[in-house]
Amino acid sequence: MSELSTVLLCRQFQWSDPALELLHPAIDLQLQDKAQALVGLNGCGKSLFLRGLAGLEPRLVHKGELIWLRPFYYVSQHETALEQSVRSYMGLDALFDALARVEAGGVDQADFDCIGERWLSKTEFQHWLEQLGLPTDTTLALAALSGGQLMKLRLAKAFASGQFLLLDEVSNHLDQQSRLWLHHQLKQYKAGYLLVSHDVELLSTVDCIYQLSPLGLEKYQGNYQDFMLQSQRLQFELQQQNDKLKKQQRAQQQQQQRLLELQQQKHQQAKRNRTQANQAPILLGRKAQQAEQSRGRLQLQVQAQQQELAAKRQQLQRQLDQRELPKLPAVRAVKSCNGPVICCDSLVLPYGHSAPLSFQLDVQQRCLVSGSNGSGKSTLLKVLAGCLQPIQGMVQVKQQLWYLDQHLSLVHDFDGAVEAIRALTEVQQESQIRTALSGIGLDALRLAVPTQQLSGGERMKLLLLILALQPYAPFLLLDEPDNHLDFQARAMLQSFLHRYPAGFMLVTHQQNQWQQFDFSASVRLD
Repeated sequence: MSELSTVLLCRQFQWSDPALELLHPAIDLQLQDKAQALVGLNGCGKSLFLRGLAGLEPRLVHKGELIWLRPFYYVSQHETALEQSVRSYMGLDALFDALARVEAGGVDQADFDCIGERWLSKTEFQHWLEQLGLPTDTTLALAALSGGQLMKLRLAKAFASGQFLLLDEVSNHLDQQSRLWLHHQLKQYKAGYLLVSHDVELLSTVDCIYQLSPLGLEKYQGNYQDFMLQSQRLQFELQQQNDKLKKQQRAQQQQQQRLLELQQQKHQQAKRNRTQANQAPILLGRKAQQAEQSRGRLQLQVQAQQQELAAKRQQLQRQLDQRELPKLPAVRAVKSCNGPVICCDSLVLPYGHSAPLSFQLDVQQRCLVSGSNGSGKSTLLKVLAGCLQPIQGMVQVKQQLWYLDQHLSLVHDFDGAVEAIRALTEVQQESQIRTALSGIGLDALRLAVPTQQLSGGERMKLLLLILALQPYAPFLLLDEPDNHLDFQARAMLQSFLHRYPAGFMLVTHQQNQWQQFDFSASVRLD
């Protein structure tokens, strides 16, 4: 096994935002050319952290050292320049244009210099795309690719760079086959990477995991299973320490009360002695002053001990709160429906799957929608929600459906979480809303943030709270709801859906994470 080399050094490093002040305590971080992952709760700043390492957050101010010792390649969650073609994205425009001119009879030496020995590059590139399971039309715009196809192309380009990789939630839109491809590529990749992900399968192959929280950066050696064992052990130890400190506080308070009572008794006895004694007034006054000073010192000592224990408990509680599952109100009852709530007959989708679809679902039925990237899973949900029209066939919906798309657009355009709840529920009292939001982990600072700027996990938690506050539980159309969710938020989502009284249709590429659900219906698209 070759010796690992250091790729990045951070020493006493801190980022701060002019609007938010310090984003985390000072950290020491050393990345090597091996498989490493960065995890943390939604909203803790993982993507911001990665963008900061890549030098793509100019608004952030930093202190300390950040030293890259090797080149790196950054892959974000989304590609913004979707108007460019596949060949342009891969940097092949000049080469392919030169080939086209020479094939048309051109004799410009600059074209020959550009081509060099790469006369078969166009055919080889198309074969490369075909092996990836992507369209072979090199002039196709990136916008024409499905989310999974585009991410696979971006990842293939990253692996071809041979550089250290910074990967931000890159498996979210990949189907199972593409996930297996990514798993294999990462396992074979020798240049090393830092992966931000909540994908258990990917995290199971890394060598170490860093956990980011408002408390700083913690390092765990090993893969996801090792991380969970160490994290659970740490939580158990923290809870034990917290319980021990509680007992110490109670015992200290009792002891301090006894000491104060004893001091008070001595003080009262000194007063009685003063009235009965024949000593000189000046001497009696000095004794009284000494007794009062002694009492004051004891009180200061008591306060200092109490403050020390309280500070320790507060620190422990902050660590425990980071691991606590958010709380949601009880979900309301389902509204009854005569016959199936959704009925489809000979439905032909405008994109993807071309064969007619016929199925029906009851109001409390759970249905799993599966298929490869580009097969039309999202399109089916959009047709059922009325966002798209089918080519042919009949769709009958007897109740209002709630469509939760991949971007959670339902809560996108509000000034804050309080305004979103007021607009989408019957709850209007701000104190009640703030209490409910606090239960799902949105504190006062996050409530002031526009909902579009909340993390994907935070928006999902907000949506679940909004659903829980509905007078009746609506039938749900869920399009990859587990994308971007941390372990805590995914557990919250699954717990919510386990006890959800109405039915739902679920599109997911992480079927192994949903095996405990009893799906009584399924729709397969190819």
